Amino acid sequence: MKKGIADAIGLILITPSVPPPSPLTLRGRIRASIIFSTIKKGLRMKNLFKICFICFLFIGQSFATDVDFSKYFEVDLDAKLPDLEALKKEYDFQTAIYQPRYLLSYELGTGFDPVWFELINTYGTSERRLKSAGEDDLFDMIVSLPKEMYPYIGPFLHDSPNISEKILNLPGIKETKNKFPERIAPQLQDIEDLEFLSPYLYILLMPEMWPQNREAMEKPRIRFAKMPPVKREPKAYLNLFEKVSEHGLGNSSASGKQALKDQLRTLNVTKDSKLTSADVKAFAATLDNVRAFSTLGNQIKLLSADSLISYYEQKNNTALELNRLKDIVNPCQRLALKIKWAGLEAKFSGAIAEQGFDLKDWALTCDKAIKAYRIVVVSGDKLAAVKALKNGLAKKGLKMLSPRWRARQDEALYALFETYKTNEDDVLSVMKNEAELKEKLYPFGTMFVAVPLDFN
Repeated sequence: MKKGIADAIGLILITPSVPPPSPLTLRGRIRASIIFSTIKKGLRMKNLFKICFICFLFIGQSFATDVDFSKYFEVDLDAKLPDLEALKKEYDFQTAIYQPRYLLSYELGTGFDPVWFELINTYGTSERRLKSAGEDDLFDMIVSLPKEMYPYIGPFLHDSPNISEKILNLPGIKETKNKFPERIAPQLQDIEDLEFLSPYLYILLMPEMWPQNREAMEKPRIRFAKMPPVKREPKAYLNLFEKVSEHGLGNSSASGKQALKDQLRTLNVTKDSKLTSADVKAFAATLDNVRAFSTLGNQIKLLSADSLISYYEQKNNTALELNRLKDIVNPCQRLALKIKWAGLEAKFSGAIAEQGFDLKDWALTCDKAIKAYRIVVVSGDKLAAVKALKNGLAKKGLKMLSPRWRARQDEALYALFETYKTNEDDVLSVMKNEAELKEKLYPFGTMFVAVPLDFN
């Protein structure tokens, strides 16, 4: 019941006001040769747009959050593992719901157990209210809502069982007990006996819930600048394309073949090294074996390892409120970490060894390829939305939230920006192998073994 309340209230979106756009300053380098070579290589114009957008997305104005979350997303695959047996015992003890004392009837024995007698003798006699897991979240959600919504959700909260007195005594909620809302949507005013409507549906009586009753947002008038007249000579462009080799400028050999560097694997894979086309091909070639590794038994072991990792990070204050965001930002490094904790490193290394990868090199190469692939397949509208959020579109709306929810939104925004953070070299390498990557990744769906591939 309470989850239904949270879901219903969670549908309400607080639309922040849109700040005026700020001028974009170019702090990095945008090479014209990238655009030119891309055109010469025959890549689609939508991919050219995405390459240009990467430059503007991550060198423009940054959205500043109150906390720097970068340290939380770092994955150290060389770190020494803790004592997993002791950690598992501690985790089982801390997460146990209750201590049954006896699991089977024959364990009771024949002797009198005073502790067990006291336990069963008093069971069910306490009337103390137990706090539910999502109670604080529900309270924060209600406090963050506009006060105009309280008459429509208050009666339902008063009619629902096991709702905290802290919520029911909120100013604005307390006064709505057994009270029918006064403001009714014009579409429903003529319905007979409307006051007998279930409080669960009072939210539909709110005029603003109907799209036709909402006022249109004020938008600045867009004025397009006139293009200044430029004298150009069409013949000069024709002569230029005739003199440029088929494979572009600079990165091509005299024989007309692709540059040798793009055909070589990266020997020392680091977080800052660039992908080559050979790296992407080798990674794609491992995916069939990775999928074969993803058996039900291995997935269960990885889920258990995920629970242990989350507990260990909470214990050491390195966990996020939404800890699964780490899996979305760096899916392959987090998968490699779970594989080590699950004791499956040798088995997984055998699956990828054919292409010359060890676990760490594979994880770093995989993350680079996945992030670049996200840019290749993402829509222009979504990239524009990410850019708008990075420029502070939701900043005013976040200030209206409670501290706990604001922290969660800050984490989610930071993770969203990191999800699409890549470079033009990686994107170009993935573009050349887009069809092969798409074919190999498609069978995994939205989950890559035991980690999500995207926010969807």
